[in-house]
Amino acid sequence: MMKALDHESTYIVGVSGGCDSMALLDMVVNEGYHVIVAHVNYNLRDDTDQDYAVVYDYCQRHEVPFYYLECDHSQATGNFQDYARNVRYDFYKELYDRYHCDGVLLAHHLDDVYETIYMQKERHSQVAYMGIKEMTDIKGMTIIRPLLNVRKKALYDYCQSHQVAYHEDYTNFQSDYQRDYVRNQVLSSYSQEELDDLLAYARAYNDKQKPLLEKVDQLMDRYQKQGYLNLEDFTDDVSDILIYRMLSTVIVPSSIHGSLIQEIKKQLSSDHPNIKVLLPVNHLFIKQYHNVTIVQKRTQVDYSFEFDTWKDFCCEFFSLTSEGPMHEGIILKESDFPITIRNRRPGDVIETHGGKKKVSRLFIDAKIPQEERATWPILLDCHGKILLIPGIAKNKEYLATNPCCFVIK
Repeated sequence: MMKALDHESTYIVGVSGGCDSMALLDMVVNEGYHVIVAHVNYNLRDDTDQDYAVVYDYCQRHEVPFYYLECDHSQATGNFQDYARNVRYDFYKELYDRYHCDGVLLAHHLDDVYETIYMQKERHSQVAYMGIKEMTDIKGMTIIRPLLNVRKKALYDYCQSHQVAYHEDYTNFQSDYQRDYVRNQVLSSYSQEELDDLLAYARAYNDKQKPLLEKVDQLMDRYQKQGYLNLEDFTDDVSDILIYRMLSTVIVPSSIHGSLIQEIKKQLSSDHPNIKVLLPVNHLFIKQYHNVTIVQKRTQVDYSFEFDTWKDFCCEFFSLTSEGPMHEGIILKESDFPITIRNRRPGDVIETHGGKKKVSRLFIDAKIPQEERATWPILLDCHGKILLIPGIAKNKEYLATNPCCFVIK
């Protein structure tokens, strides 16, 4: 059951206090894995203190590190379940990075798989994978679900036979949300044969998707390495899956809706060279000419650094070095100091070999993406004259072919 885990690794276990996650926690503790527990309270019920008590008491008795997040559900906008997932995964991510974890263990089980397949079939939408994967990557974390072959009843039996305390969320037995309705009203009447048919349907679907998924995997490898994809990569056969996979690098997959994917496809097919689609996690899906990427949404950033002498320097916007590409360097005179390196300002002009040029026009001609123009470094001398826009233009008096001072974006 735990064959995918490593005793030398550290894992986060997401524990709600219910029988599923408490059974998983007890299994990994008894098998000697290094784990820390993450528990989130959304304050939606009047008995959540009992969830906390069950998880906290177990961690105290077994000397397991316990981390707790309490959130204000009144801050949620739109779909609460989407909000809760993102809060939860952001909490996992904080712990994951802080303690250099190797995975997040979640207690999804076989009944969850049945529910997911049924809901995917009912929506008639193309998905990358039907059902639930044992291992996925979400927000840069390896998510592991070791109980996908185990029925819910077996987890109840485990807690009873091993005397593991748990506290059941009574809202699981209501039908306010679609998944609750499917669980309590639909699948509860299915025979085992009908449930097996659901799994067979999913297997056939996934087998058919396999060649497309392999193609998407190759494209995603390239996306992870270079930070963008080409517009031509979004062919009709893979565009839905590819957009979904790109979105899942910043959004919890279960919060990605088909309407968002269709809006992005519509924008990608438009004739506009630059488009932005605002994502629900403070990110932007961007098409910039023939490049497609996702970036974090920035507020306007202005920066300005002054240097009395040349020195090696590095910040999030640029670096100063004594080596680099010729088109990113110049020879500075002593009389040029103190120099300033800043981002663009309205009305910026540079005197080039071809005459005076507006910096804004040079950015357009060079097809610099909108998001990059705002922070592109510009070097000025002590009189405020622009000497260098690295990679784009140099002042006509600074065209020497043996530069020694480089501004690397």
